[in-house]
Amino acid sequence: MSNILERKDVIAIIIKKRQEPESILMLKRGLKRIRKRRRDMELELRNIEQGYQAECQLDFYLERIGINSNDVVVLQDLRLPATDRHSFFQIDNLLLTSHFAVNIDVKSQPGTFTFQNNARNFQYALHGKKYGMMHPISQVEEQRDQLRSWLGTQWENYPIVNLVALADPNAEIVTDSSSDWVYDWVMPFALLKKSFKRAADQYTQSFFQLSELTRVGYQLAQAHCKPEMHYWKRFGLEQGDVESGVLCPFCGRLAMDRLRVIWDCPHCGGRDRHAHVTSLLDHFVFVKPTMTNQECREFLHVEKEYTARTLMTNAGILDWYGSKSGRVYILKK
Repeated sequence: MSNILERKDVIAIIIKKRQEPESILMLKRGLKRIRKRRRDMELELRNIEQGYQAECQLDFYLERIGINSNDVVVLQDLRLPATDRHSFFQIDNLLLTSHFAVNIDVKSQPGTFTFQNNARNFQYALHGKKYGMMHPISQVEEQRDQLRSWLGTQWENYPIVNLVALADPNAEIVTDSSSDWVYDWVMPFALLKKSFKRAADQYTQSFFQLSELTRVGYQLAQAHCKPEMHYWKRFGLEQGDVESGVLCPFCGRLAMDRLRVIWDCPHCGGRDRHAHVTSLLDHFVFVKPTMTNQECREFLHVEKEYTARTLMTNAGILDWYGSKSGRVYILKK
């Protein structure tokens, strides 16, 4: 269901609003189970949290942007299939108006963003040390091209404005004389409103009615694909690296005991009927992409095959293939 934000200067229909990434919860759970590669996991968690906080800060500025009283359809945190059908492209913030669209990519990093040679050359540095980063302008251009392909030929003349928004107020943009136009693309949050107004003055032709924008907005939201969290692969984890047991949702400790139809924590006394569901997900995220009945019993610390089968079948997050005796469980798509 969409959320409608109404102000004097803007009426926005928020079809897809960003939510805290599931990866934050999973990495926090993983750090309670895993001793190997902890520094890498902690860095991954810190980067995701920093990015999410920056995107949330952007909402403060989006609420204050006026686009000449045009109606706006807003989608945030979109991940869509790319034209190669094997990869995906991500859009942090997409605003659709009757006259133009705006694609805003958020960069949470501090440091210096340097563009030279008509912005063909890009470098990112922090405290004088250079780090690898995808070219911000090439990135938003690719997002725009993929979005155009997704929308189809009817939208090929519809203007899409690309903006790179820097969340850190101390981030610095440096250009040579041939790259000064970069300042119209890359900017701190505070200058976004000026860019919106400039686009509204430039693009005055109406392409679509609000009803059409809303219809396409819902299609985009329905096509969104959740990212796969294959941390077992990313961090090179093996089964012995991940401590088993059901994690208590109250005190966050391992491992709960199974008492007939409920889980009981020996540490805090907390009880929960569904604590195993997230712990099953832990297995698929940190151990391997499949699970057998025996692996379930070993990971959840239950004894009976029937109990493990019931827990997996009723969890609501798993599909399976194979016969009853050789059944293999996988995460639902």
